[in-house]
Amino acid sequence: MGADRVTKGPLNSAGTNPFDSEAILLDIQNDILEVSGSGQVRRALRKAISIIQEQTALTAITTAQTLLSKAINAGAMNVSNRTVRLRGSLIYSTTSTNVATITIALKLGSVTLCTITTAATNTAASTNLPIQFDFMFSVASTGASATLESHGSLKANIGTTAAAAIAEYLDTNTAVSSAVDLTAAQTLTLTIAASAAVPSAQLLHAELELVG
Repeated sequence: MGADRVTKGPLNSAGTNPFDSEAILLDIQNDILEVSGSGQVRRALRKAISIIQEQTALTAITTAQTLLSKAINAGAMNVSNRTVRLRGSLIYSTTSTNVATITIALKLGSVTLCTITTAATNTAASTNLPIQFDFMFSVASTGASATLESHGSLKANIGTTAAAAIAEYLDTNTAVSSAVDLTAAQTLTLTIAASAAVPSAQLLHAELELVG
């Protein structure tokens, strides 16, 4: 094997290791361990970037409110095919008068990566109805005008009890994202919005995972 290398940040944005044909690379700035084989192509080892536990409940939700946010260091995502997964669970409550669709959106900086909207909620007052979300996005092109391929799904209970059957909703993306600067620090944000006032929603758990 070639030299093992500790770096202070990401190497080049092309997704290769320009120094050694075979190496183990530790990016100590972003806490990412990578390997590169004979083709010098870098592959990150799978790891949890962040585990988010129960958050304070949001109230009176109509326009988008933040469920979670995570700062991403400059360059950490600026690698071809770098892939990240975000999944987790939340609960929400309804009243008898607030039939509403619920929208969960994932953003990186100011760029929306993925948006999913449920059907209308029930017409009964209900508490602690569950929603589970699962998003995955990967870098399609790198640099200051990078793009990402992003997709996801929601499993949402829009019934009247927590044990009611769920429905699944998918994103409608058909192309990569708008340009986002992956050479600069960005914040990954998950938001919730509703077409009519939803009295409360609470993130219970989420995991942000580096897949590759």
